[in-house]
Amino acid sequence: MTFDPPNRKTSATPFPEINVNAGALSLEEWESPVAKKAAPAPAASAASTTHAAPPPPQSQSPTPPSQQELTGHDIAYLNPKEFRNGHLGLEFYAPGSWNEVKNSRSLHLLDAATGTKLEANGFAREGISIEKWVGMRLHIVEKEMPHFKQVAKPIVIKGENWGNRIQGIVAEYKGIQPGDTEESHLLICCMRTDSMLVSIAITAKASVFTIKRPVYNWIFSRSDMVMPVAAGSASAKSNAAASAGNGAARSTTMADSVSSVQYASADGHDVGRLAIGQRLLILGIVFYFVLAAWVNKMDFSSRVEILGLCCLGLMTIFCSLLGFFRMAGGFGWSAVKTLFMFILSFIPLVNIILMVTYNVKATDRIKQDGYKVGFLGAREAIPDDNHDLRNIFLVSLALTACLFAVSGKIIKPPKEDPVAEFSPPDNRYSISMPGTPIEQEAPAAEGVFNNHTYSVTSGKIQYAITSFDLAVRPADPTYFLDTIKAGMVGQGKNKISVINENSIQVEGNAGRSVTLSAPGAVKKVDFFLVGKTVYIIEAGAPKEMADSPKIAAFFESFHTN
Repeated sequence: MTFDPPNRKTSATPFPEINVNAGALSLEEWESPVAKKAAPAPAASAASTTHAAPPPPQSQSPTPPSQQELTGHDIAYLNPKEFRNGHLGLEFYAPGSWNEVKNSRSLHLLDAATGTKLEANGFAREGISIEKWVGMRLHIVEKEMPHFKQVAKPIVIKGENWGNRIQGIVAEYKGIQPGDTEESHLLICCMRTDSMLVSIAITAKASVFTIKRPVYNWIFSRSDMVMPVAAGSASAKSNAAASAGNGAARSTTMADSVSSVQYASADGHDVGRLAIGQRLLILGIVFYFVLAAWVNKMDFSSRVEILGLCCLGLMTIFCSLLGFFRMAGGFGWSAVKTLFMFILSFIPLVNIILMVTYNVKATDRIKQDGYKVGFLGAREAIPDDNHDLRNIFLVSLALTACLFAVSGKIIKPPKEDPVAEFSPPDNRYSISMPGTPIEQEAPAAEGVFNNHTYSVTSGKIQYAITSFDLAVRPADPTYFLDTIKAGMVGQGKNKISVINENSIQVEGNAGRSVTLSAPGAVKKVDFFLVGKTVYIIEAGAPKEMADSPKIAAFFESFHTN
């Protein structure tokens, strides 16, 4: 940016400063001289370039005073309308045809006919001079919009009701915006009170700017700032008194917090990015703990549940990574420091210490600007146009959907063998099972003989049958069956529970049928006593296949020989 050399002074801060006398210039000195007329001709009217609009109806609100003295144009033809934003404490007039784009913490207007845009942003900050504020704001313009070049030195302006409450400086830029062929002009009016910094930026095509500039000048002159900090503070009371002394009958309603920080603050921090990064990091931590709890209880045989886990895992990763880089940008870290801190973030324990440290620093910095920081960060400090969390969710969902489609082609369902009747070598029983069962090694136990177990897995279902003989038949079969059930539950180390139990008869022999629940699976078991021989029939499957007809057919096919 350029400043008038005689007025420029050296500054050790990262933002240039200007040294001007706030009372030395007025709005008339800033704009090009315009002959003041009582009734301008249609061609000179700011309302239209071809014909004059009809006079406003008599019922319309009276036109704000002093408009012709400030612009040399009859603003009444524009049907001026007052716009307000309580979070900014900003009030001003603009043409009634301009449309407001709703935004809770900043103010955006659009003239659809000419493409002119107005954007007002700001934040609460005490102890910042108007020169410093201009340096901060214009630094951001040159950094983020290099296609605009400054065409005139910043100059002091005075509004109608400002008095000593408000100071203002305007800077002008022009350039060709990306994607455009026509040159555009950018006017930025930086305003400050003892506790509030606000900027109003107007962007218009060069052809429109030449005609409408008096209107833009008038908008700045009619701007006002009221209640620049939260109600109840000392600064609020002093500014309210000043407003009363200057005859400003304005609304004094304002939220506890003000606009999100759209620009770098005086110490080089970007509070908006800090707030975004802090919230994303907090959500990343929350998602991580939810993920850990889900993994311990999930059904790994369920494809849908696995993909849901992948979606949450992707959101955890994206929130953590983007949150880190947003916070790095908010702190103003260099590329080298950002890379160094990023590497340290992968070192166990060190990453936790670093996360806590810069989270505390971010909280302190955000609170300095008057925002409340809750469990999920400072909601009010996050710009309304930030959609990082929404984008993370959509990207994670899209990647999960792609993974779901690919997994359907890559992951084939387990092969299921045809069902055939099976009998052990001693031919003591017969049962229908898929494929060829394999005998499992049976542990030795006192008083147990001829212990044999045969099992096979087909698809997602595991089938098994066990038989063994006892030295003597139990005197109390009911107690004996209870003992078998207790042994099954005890093997799960508190992870197996009985969800259903019934007494059954198999070929006239007493038995039990129980359904056991384990993490992600169920198992149905029938066991009964035939003389001195015990039979145990088992089928385990994912929870969604608990009522499979294949399992029912397996149990019904058993009979002794």
